[in-house]
Amino acid sequence: MQRMTAWQCGLILILSLLMSGVSAQTQNWSLEKQDDDNRIRVYTRINPDSPLKEFRGVMQVQSSLTALVALIEDHHHAAEWIHQCRAIDIIERPGAEEIMFYMVTGAPWPVKDRDSVVHSLLQQDPDTHTVRIDMAVRNDVFPPNEDMIRITDMQGFWQFRPLAAGWVEVTYQVHADPGGGIPGWLINSLVVDTPYYTLRNMQKKVQEPRYQQARLPHVRNVPDSSL
Repeated sequence: MQRMTAWQCGLILILSLLMSGVSAQTQNWSLEKQDDDNRIRVYTRINPDSPLKEFRGVMQVQSSLTALVALIEDHHHAAEWIHQCRAIDIIERPGAEEIMFYMVTGAPWPVKDRDSVVHSLLQQDPDTHTVRIDMAVRNDVFPPNEDMIRITDMQGFWQFRPLAAGWVEVTYQVHADPGGGIPGWLINSLVVDTPYYTLRNMQKKVQEPRYQQARLPHVRNVPDSSL
């Protein structure tokens, strides 16, 4: 049997450490809340670079991919289903997959509302048809509004992964620093209630005909025979 060289042993050790690190990172989510049907689950985890937790909401819903994306892109009705969203206005849309928008997030008195400028970019895997919309704040677009506190640290994504029989797994993951002095109970609300109620509202809202009948040139639905 041929012996491994020192270089080969070192490479295997490095790869093992990397894989163990990835495994630990992907398994440190804590389940915080779920609905009675176990269709919606909310997880949180500690972010090593922030005192605030990151959230991940996961939901299974029967829908087309185009309906989910059409709902996400319909800023006129965003306040009807995104938890604590006061309004969303499109700043610019350089292409079908790319949007820059301004968002106002409500907070209970006496805490000030938050606002943010967000850049989103949509990509769809040509083989799996999975859609992912990455989001990150832009701090170089508008100066802060004195009546609100600007969110200057936020990154996250929406992901729509097709399952069998017309089901889609929706993942909504975000880490954000709302800025300013904010009580602990409100922070906990942000990281648990925001994804939970947003997904619960989405579950109902996406069934409206305007979304289920939508046709988008930049999103392809899964052919019936491919699952």
